[in-house]
Amino acid sequence: MKFVQRRAGRYEFRFPLPDDLAGKPAPPPWPEALAALVNKRTGRFKTEVIRSLQTNDGPTADRRVLTHIAEAHRLVDQARRLLSEGLEAGISADQIAALARDHEIHLLGTDEVIGTKGIGLDMAREDGQGPHDGLGMTLDDLRAYRMRIEELDRYTRQQVAQMRPGESTSSFVNRAVEARGIALAPDDPAWRQLELAFAKAQRDALAGIRARLKGDDVATPERPSEQRSSEPAGLALSAALGLWSEAGGAGARRPQPSSVAEAERAMRRFIELNGDVPITAITKAHARAFRDALVRLPKALPTRLGRLPLPKLLKQDLSNYPRRNAQTVNKTLALLSGVLARAERDGHFEALPAWSNPFHIGFDVAPAEREPYEPFSAAELQRLFASPVYARGERPLGGQGEAAYWFPLIALFSGARRTEIAQLKIGDVRQGENEIWYLDITNEGDDQNLRVCPGRICFFGARCGSRRQAYT
Repeated sequence: MKFVQRRAGRYEFRFPLPDDLAGKPAPPPWPEALAALVNKRTGRFKTEVIRSLQTNDGPTADRRVLTHIAEAHRLVDQARRLLSEGLEAGISADQIAALARDHEIHLLGTDEVIGTKGIGLDMAREDGQGPHDGLGMTLDDLRAYRMRIEELDRYTRQQVAQMRPGESTSSFVNRAVEARGIALAPDDPAWRQLELAFAKAQRDALAGIRARLKGDDVATPERPSEQRSSEPAGLALSAALGLWSEAGGAGARRPQPSSVAEAERAMRRFIELNGDVPITAITKAHARAFRDALVRLPKALPTRLGRLPLPKLLKQDLSNYPRRNAQTVNKTLALLSGVLARAERDGHFEALPAWSNPFHIGFDVAPAEREPYEPFSAAELQRLFASPVYARGERPLGGQGEAAYWFPLIALFSGARRTEIAQLKIGDVRQGENEIWYLDITNEGDDQNLRVCPGRICFFGARCGSRRQAYT
């Protein structure tokens, strides 16, 4: 696959930047979304982008690289627009008001989260820690938080009265301007207008928070929709997954049923945690919270727990159940990343020029855990062939009779996956022209599938056709 290279036994995505960008100066301040293309030390565009695909399996690398290719081309298009059109110069009064309003909404939303989950203080206890069950504030939480809000309110009102915003307000303004790719000269009067607007927005937000702490109802305003008028609500995650699983008309390459089922389970858990939000509203904060929740979720659960919604499930004592590993979490994130990548190809993110896939936040798997298979030891082989299936010819009903005998043997000598062995038929045992018998593992039937890239891969390293041959 183009843009895939192998180094030190691992596959990487390597994308050379086109000549009109490679090594060219990047006009500061460049949008944060283009940081992956810019060398911060030299202030120039890189000559190439290299990212680990976190696998040593070629077919897996070929699948994973597709989302990286799409993202790289999108960033190149954005960088070209930056060079030809430049950053948005100056800022209008409406933009200043919108940025300040966003700041107020952010502060009120943060307060709402704190009030809902609590802090967990209990000064009567020696360790000072109280119940942190996500069911609101303790009395000590309320006292400490009210004291902090009163202090911030006095400080903010003093800034507004003096017309001299402080450093914390300036940092909020800098982040907001940088995130939106707005270019302002250091001596532009818009800086002062923005800082004053942010200070007043913070004053208004703190007034609402103080009212909440007195028991009044103060709603967090909704952010203005950034969707185009033709798409006011945006495509929901559940609808995006439906488009991904359907893949298109007749002849289109579809995801495997097992992948669709796994993606549906992942989507259900994500919706339980964050709601069925429009895909354009999904941020890395959403994805990060989901990833961290998956880490706490065990590999398997009894039915009574498995049916609980994710927020309620995470409140249970799950310490007695084995935790899932980082590779499993990364696989779940990759499925949802693929759903959004398909939506991006369909143009659902065109209104967000700085969009990047929020599910690209997988864990770096430890080298000792990366290799999924290990060879059998002599003791393991002795234990296997000393079992009643081989020693006394028993055929347990739970092992589907003869399958208990043949599955381990075929897996041992062929290296085939269990799902590939399970789909074998008598007609798949064939003899080639050279009179060598082999198992023909194919994806040609409606009830058969193959989890490798198309290509017949035999044990001699040949590649020919769309099947795997296990020679005996």
